[in-house]
Amino acid sequence: MARDRRNTFLADRVWDRLRELFEAGSPEFVDAIRQVMDAKALAPFAETWYTDPRIEARKLLNLYLARPLNSPRHEPLVKRLFKFADNAGDDATMARFLVALDRSVRRRAKTRRRWDYQAREYVEERTVNTPGDTALPRDDRYYTGHWYEQNRDRLTDGKFLFSVATRGYLRRRAWRYFRRLGRQAPERYIPAVSVALKQYTDADIPDGLSLLDNWGLVHVLFHHSPTIVAKPAGWRVAPGGSLGSLRPDPMFRRLWQRSPEPLMDLLTGAKCRPVRQWAIQMLRRHFPDRLAKVTLDELLAWLESSVPELNDLAAELIDKVTGLEAVPVERWLKLVEAAGPDVLDRLTGLIARVVRPEQVGFADAVKLAMARPVPLARLGQAMLTPKRPKDEAEIKAIFGLRDAEAEPLRPALVKWACEVLGALPNFQPTWVLEFLDSRHADVREAGWVWLQTDERARESAVVWQRLLESPYDDVRLRLVALLDERAKDPAGLDAFSPTAVRFLWASVLLNIHRGGRAKPFAVRQVIDRLGRKPEEAEDLLPIVGVALRSVRGPEFRAGLAGVAGFVAKHPQHRGLVEQKFPELQLN
Repeated sequence: MARDRRNTFLADRVWDRLRELFEAGSPEFVDAIRQVMDAKALAPFAETWYTDPRIEARKLLNLYLARPLNSPRHEPLVKRLFKFADNAGDDATMARFLVALDRSVRRRAKTRRRWDYQAREYVEERTVNTPGDTALPRDDRYYTGHWYEQNRDRLTDGKFLFSVATRGYLRRRAWRYFRRLGRQAPERYIPAVSVALKQYTDADIPDGLSLLDNWGLVHVLFHHSPTIVAKPAGWRVAPGGSLGSLRPDPMFRRLWQRSPEPLMDLLTGAKCRPVRQWAIQMLRRHFPDRLAKVTLDELLAWLESSVPELNDLAAELIDKVTGLEAVPVERWLKLVEAAGPDVLDRLTGLIARVVRPEQVGFADAVKLAMARPVPLARLGQAMLTPKRPKDEAEIKAIFGLRDAEAEPLRPALVKWACEVLGALPNFQPTWVLEFLDSRHADVREAGWVWLQTDERARESAVVWQRLLESPYDDVRLRLVALLDERAKDPAGLDAFSPTAVRFLWASVLLNIHRGGRAKPFAVRQVIDRLGRKPEEAEDLLPIVGVALRSVRGPEFRAGLAGVAGFVAKHPQHRGLVEQKFPELQLN
């Protein structure tokens, strides 16, 4: 008795809290009522809830029906709400019941192996069945309280609200409401089912089998299609058919053909891709004139949309619209930055046709050229090519092209940048370093070509001094070859920092994987330097030692000949050589 009184007291406290939330119209009410497992108390509350004239009560009902139908012991509440809406001719609520019940059944496809006695081999068969826990996974947040503890052992996933058979019956009955509506009140049918079509989401239709599991949706969109057939357990693909050949063939097709506006509304308002695709196909088939009347502002808004179907349709229709020249450049730039990959190529071609390069600012053209998508970068390249920088800010913007993300276009962009910068009256040789220090090999290649062809940069001591400190192997190895040419003029080579030159030689000789052809040049340059600067023997001999101890013949021979020649020319350093190379036996 005491336990019963305690449970009654707790139940009263729960319902008091529920009534407070319900009267306040708080969204927390939906979570709270889903935790209630008192079927006897929930049944009479259905009438209170449905007959409440407040808009807040209706919003809470819509939120409740948007959740999965998996709250235990809510059968009386759901069935009574359904009957109230059915008897009242409540099109909007029945539309939400249609969607909720469509979501309550999901079949599963399996492939099994079967022994074929006639063929004497195993064959694979694809089967479709409806598991007991279909579409209603257990939500442990709501399984608390005395009733649940008493019934834990007999509960299994998916058995908390209606059996599979009952769900199938309820979704057929929900569709029956709309079928009757189309026959008896055709003026209400299209608005009513449009409410339902806007409630489906992409999560409801992840694949073809899930599409067929939406009993009411398939009736609305494809009822007369010969590709599918209706069975008691759900829709199936007809023998010899495939979902790829499924085309719009709705029930009450004549009602859909009365006006294009409901289809246009679905095109922009539906949350589900198959519904949008169906609307587009219906418009193309029955209302091509309406598509031709879509305004330029609408098409631009569709291009900015995150919906791929709207993007594609807008890109297809915008070619036939007049007034494109009046669209501001800023709007076009905003469009291409937000456009998806499927429509970007077509959109950039359209912009290249209607926008002149002089209408695009220098910085915006560079920004486009640096973009990763190739169509966008190609548009930027076309806008940028006829331009020339006019101030320091635009010159600085050009250097950004060394980091252009469209790899196929980057070499051409960098080549253009080198040509433009080299032709400026205020050219600075150190600009070459901006490209030779790039992290991209193709940019360094263009920078090297520029260095070779521009005498002002090639003869700059500052450029050479900084190049000697380059961290990139391809630059270092080429520098050794150039130093070998400059070594013909010892004074020119000695003008460089000894520390920087030694760093270059050591880097090349210590490179394990690259530089086989450049290493003998580096050894010869070190030996030549020793001949001119014997006082640097303490610093240069260890560099020669790298070659002398190499297993590669050209490097070893160059090092050995160089050391022998150095000792012969400067015998006073014999002791130092013996100290550095104890493995050598000098005569």
